[in-house]
Amino acid sequence: MIFCRSCASPLLQAADWEEHGPATWRVRLWCPDCGFEQEAILDRPQLIYLSLAVEAGFTWMFEALTELDLLRLSPYEPNLVEKALTERISFQET
Repeated sequence: MIFCRSCASPLLQAADWEEHGPATWRVRLWCPDCGFEQEAILDRPQLIYLSLAVEAGFTWMFEALTELDLLRLSPYEPNLVEKALTERISFQET
């Protein structure tokens, strides 16, 4: 996992990716917990590591949604995993 340098949150995200040179990428890292942002120049091995960490994070998120879906009490509640996979989750302000 990759953690935020400011608050140690495991939710650090690659917000923007841009090719920087023949073997490097410019990546903007952002933490949704504390708002920390940092730009980094990554070589290919670092970029692969970041990509794998992002994929692992998505896997963890879908596993957590599956657990939530299994725990739901009402059969009329939305299927969160299906909605996340098809991008049909909407948030309503209360």
